[in-house]
Amino acid sequence: MKKSLKLGLLHMEIVHKQPEANRACLVKLAKKAADRGAGIILAPELAISGYSFYSPEDVMPFSETADGPTTMALAEVAARHGVFIAFGLAEKAKNSAVVFNSALVLDPDGKIACRYRKINAESRWACPGDPVQNNTFDTPWGRVGLLICSDTYYSLMPRITALRGADLLLVPANWPPAGLDPRELWSARALENGFALAACNRTGIDKVMDCRKASSMVCDNQGQHLAASLGPGSRILLVDLPLNRNGCLESRIRHQILAKRHPDQYSGCYLNLHPVKDLTSFFNLPPAGKLNLLAVVPLPRQSPVEALNLNLAASQPAKGTLCLLPLLNNQTQELEALEAASGRWQLSACTCTINGGFRTYYLFESGRLSAKWEIPLWPTINGTSPAEFDFGPARIILSCLAALHHPEPALAASKHGGDLAIAIESSMGSQDRLLAGVRSIENLAIAVSAKNQAGIWLPPEGHQRWGETLAGPGKTCSQVLDTGRTRAKRFQDRVDFKTLLTDSPCC
Repeated sequence: MKKSLKLGLLHMEIVHKQPEANRACLVKLAKKAADRGAGIILAPELAISGYSFYSPEDVMPFSETADGPTTMALAEVAARHGVFIAFGLAEKAKNSAVVFNSALVLDPDGKIACRYRKINAESRWACPGDPVQNNTFDTPWGRVGLLICSDTYYSLMPRITALRGADLLLVPANWPPAGLDPRELWSARALENGFALAACNRTGIDKVMDCRKASSMVCDNQGQHLAASLGPGSRILLVDLPLNRNGCLESRIRHQILAKRHPDQYSGCYLNLHPVKDLTSFFNLPPAGKLNLLAVVPLPRQSPVEALNLNLAASQPAKGTLCLLPLLNNQTQELEALEAASGRWQLSACTCTINGGFRTYYLFESGRLSAKWEIPLWPTINGTSPAEFDFGPARIILSCLAALHHPEPALAASKHGGDLAIAIESSMGSQDRLLAGVRSIENLAIAVSAKNQAGIWLPPEGHQRWGETLAGPGKTCSQVLDTGRTRAKRFQDRVDFKTLLTDSPCC
């Protein structure tokens, strides 16, 4: 029984509008990868045409049908070597003037095993794919999924692929090395869904993009990098992906993750907010403005309230600041101390305790307990939960790290007008930090207060990385949240909501 599946990523230099040269390079690299033992070969997005086109008329001469010359040439390689080959091309639909940004998978018989048309398609020339198209196919090692480049930017597309039973996600990509590093994003998608992920980027200079330092990568089902490649010039990245004792892709972690979902709480995900011009009035939100956030991290064996008092004695925060304290242990004593500190410093503070199967959140304002919420350890975050409140210019959702490990709760909260999700914890690790940052892509700021560290993440601007402010023991983490930005929400709504919201999907 084989212990690993060899993946061959064709990190190739693509020349803009040179289909014959690109096709010859692709076929040559695919043959070499097959000769070197690859069972699945993955090529970049739009590997034949190049990427940058300005209209359907511009791309049409460089598009081809799904049974065109590239498919025929690679089908011969797949059949001769008994391998799967996935590649991207500008696909011209038969008997129409429609062009898709597509990815095809050929099986070991040279037949098309899967055709996926990019949903988050290029606005200038590509027709978006059907959100309910099946983007998975079966192999001797298990089910494999297929998404194209920026389709992985939006959390629900990888999640739906996991719900369709994929234990490996293939990503043909054309992602230039500017702004957000896609390796962080791809690791997070693997981690939050429990599948392995292989992303094959391109290199070379396109018409308007320099991809010579673009990255390809493979990570396991816990988001750990197995291999990566970048730099100019075509090359083959060969990676051995571990299999379980039955010679199959590992599915245990994916099943464990998906079993923790609560689809009944995710109805907010399907809301269509595109026609809504003013979220503030639509959801009766507080007027937008700026909110000062401060998270305190105590030293070892120091109480959070003691750390807060020492910090405030050194530098009192601006009026209207919301202070976040990590999980309290000595509950009665520390709650009384926090109430006194709130009065002494005339500030607002939020913290949490855990009793049995419930979290209890407390909000103190100027020396009094102004609100208290008792919610299950897995919070209900769907916009109708009592675990939300308005503070200053923000609608705040009370969350936890367990919920932030899944994309649906944050998206549902954001689509119900949430500006900020707060998690009060005992500890936070590196995986928690990565997923908290990725959650901010859903147009929702995230703040986590834990005893070992704290973090505040702001939604990214354009193609940039999310804003991130961190603090360790004995330090404070502060940030100003402008809710005018969190109200300017934009979502990918071409989504298979039926699969997403089904209690027992095919997983």
